[in-house]
Amino acid sequence: MSHKFKNEIIDTPVKKLIFKKGFVWYTLFLFIIIISSVLVTLSIVKISDFNAVKKEIHRYNMLDPARSIVSQDDFLSTIEPTRKQMKEIVAKYEKNGNKIGVYFEFLNTGANVSINQDTRFWPASLSKMPTVFVVMKRIEEGKWKLSDELVLFEEDKDERFGDLYKKPVGTRFTIEDLIKETLINSDNTSHKILVRNLDSEEYTDMFAALGMEELFNEDYNVTAKEYSRIFRTLYNASYLNRNNSQKLLEWLSQSEFSEFLGSGFPETVKFSHKIGEEFKEVVFLDSGIVYIPERPCLITVMVEVEDGGGVEKAKQIMKEISKSAYDYVSQK
Repeated sequence: MSHKFKNEIIDTPVKKLIFKKGFVWYTLFLFIIIISSVLVTLSIVKISDFNAVKKEIHRYNMLDPARSIVSQDDFLSTIEPTRKQMKEIVAKYEKNGNKIGVYFEFLNTGANVSINQDTRFWPASLSKMPTVFVVMKRIEEGKWKLSDELVLFEEDKDERFGDLYKKPVGTRFTIEDLIKETLINSDNTSHKILVRNLDSEEYTDMFAALGMEELFNEDYNVTAKEYSRIFRTLYNASYLNRNNSQKLLEWLSQSEFSEFLGSGFPETVKFSHKIGEEFKEVVFLDSGIVYIPERPCLITVMVEVEDGGGVEKAKQIMKEISKSAYDYVSQK
């Protein structure tokens, strides 16, 4: 009896440990099987969906491939109501001497509104976008890396926009940080550092590749319609690769300058855009892509306010125009 009791005292914990380890391994094995099954199922579904889309595109091989992806409900063929409303808004403010240029495009179909398409404006900080294009092309060509550093010179400092001018001469910044400062905070100093390290021929090559040699006229002014091509190029990833186009649009969406066109959109809607302000010329500009769910739009508004007017007037004009666009496109 005592011998049997002794064995039970010794063997029972061992048996429990063996059973516990076996249960853990069995559970782990079962978990792996379940996860593998789910992944395989998802892969099959994904492949099936992809093949279905390919068949749809092949079936309508003479049509825009996007028609096989975009729902019919999100494929607005006309935006006439918002065109009419935008023209009324512009006409109302033009009576008071404001100069306004508008370009609006429903990206799913290309339906657009262009008001005063030949009217030119001083671009202010909108001119920073071409510089960023040239920088990113350098990176794609392997001449630079985002992690490379550039040095701040005294001649780079510009206190009109941004805070980098407060840094001491000799401060080093990564190219990625300089791009972010240029896009998100519209920092003039970061832009000057980048420009100083580029060649004018690179700008010429970039504009030629985009077919945008006429973006700036002899007075360095731009139109709303022509400038909008900058953002369409990003959206289509037709100049920079998809990874870099996505990266720039993501950084542009982090801009906190929402008092212009952004004021007409809900805060929950992503808006990748660039603003420009020139108080001496009383010119205010905003351009970008508003990501209304399933219905992305491109919008550019340029305003030169009347004598005695100011930024508040520009904000009012832009809000009315962007709200008009959003209210129409977002309705189901």
